[in-house]
Amino acid sequence: MPLWRKAKKVALLEQIPTFRGLSQKELTQVAGLADEIEVLAGRRLATAGETGREFFVIVEGEADVRTARGRKVRLGPGDFVGEMSLLDGEPRSATVEAVTPMRLLIVGHRDFWRMLSAAPVMTRKIMRALVRRVREAEKGPA
Repeated sequence: MPLWRKAKKVALLEQIPTFRGLSQKELTQVAGLADEIEVLAGRRLATAGETGREFFVIVEGEADVRTARGRKVRLGPGDFVGEMSLLDGEPRSATVEAVTPMRLLIVGHRDFWRMLSAAPVMTRKIMRALVRRVREAEKGPA
């Protein structure tokens, strides 16, 4: 990957709350694993029940997440989806669809595990987010 492109990804990662607290070395490692993509509004990023193969971090735009239990959540810049399937190997627990045009960082299954090893601060943030999501799910529909 050209150096200027990696520097651009590092600059993007620095803007995202999920990656705050990572060192420049960790940000550079994550940037090397993540691809930047753009999607149009209406594009489905994940479908409940299907095998998860990637992790998405929202850089720009918004997406709706709909769980099998009917819960709907809107996500925006700095939020991420797809980590649960990659962590436990189970099918996706929700359907995620772009509400607006989006710019995303996407990390595949194998690279996701490398990323967690390379960035322990981010691993802790993902774990906290998972716990928060479980607690919200236990409360039931809002």
